[in-house]
Amino acid sequence: MLDHCPHCRQALMLSEAQLEKIKAALASLSAGRTLKMACPKCKQSIELNANGLVGGLSAGALKDVLYAEHTGNEDQAAVGIVAAAQKRPQPVRLPPAAPKPPDLGWLSSGVYNEKEAVENVPHALIMIGDDEISTQVTMAFGEMGYQPIYVRSAEEAIDKMQFMNLEAVVLHSRFEGGKLEDSAVHQYLREMAMSRRRYIFYILVGPEFRTLYDLEALANSANLVVNDSDAGHFSIILKRGMNDYNELFGPYLEALGNYGVK
Repeated sequence: MLDHCPHCRQALMLSEAQLEKIKAALASLSAGRTLKMACPKCKQSIELNANGLVGGLSAGALKDVLYAEHTGNEDQAAVGIVAAAQKRPQPVRLPPAAPKPPDLGWLSSGVYNEKEAVENVPHALIMIGDDEISTQVTMAFGEMGYQPIYVRSAEEAIDKMQFMNLEAVVLHSRFEGGKLEDSAVHQYLREMAMSRRRYIFYILVGPEFRTLYDLEALANSANLVVNDSDAGHFSIILKRGMNDYNELFGPYLEALGNYGVK
């Protein structure tokens, strides 16, 4: 047990009662913990583990324990010993490592991966043969931060829709040369699974439509219809149409997301 200081070899004159108090304190130690005391002569710290083994440490917070024993105040010494055993050292919490600086290898090579810059940008697939109308539509989506995508045929458009996440699709009713009801693109969108379709804002443009007429859009499985003659105002029409759509369906889509429905 503890009979002398491992540093100065001074005999520790502990009474039977004090030794019993120390044994009780050691018995209450959890695994890996130690009981620390200070020698009343040299003031060096003495450490005891649950097995009673002695090790030398620097003087710590318990140097008053044996001082109380040395002066004969056994009750004070016992309180100090128990308190020391119950005082658990806190684990050292190191600050998190700082993030690494960005890799600037591309800067010296002059090579920049554009895909990384646009992968989180919403995309709008635009299928309009008329250059003037197409320009107005492109400008409107550009103002809202969309990346325009163009195709030359219905086959190419369907391929894009199969393998890309598109947030908006704009189709002119005459893009494929015939009527809207004969359009392969339109039919594909009408038959698309709702798990994907509900997240695509589908716009139909053509001479037969009445701009912002919701009933006509609904009848054609679209979110917005725009007449050719109103193409010059497409920017404000788009903002109004998307705002109305979000007010109507936004809470519904949010609720679906909360339930994990995509």
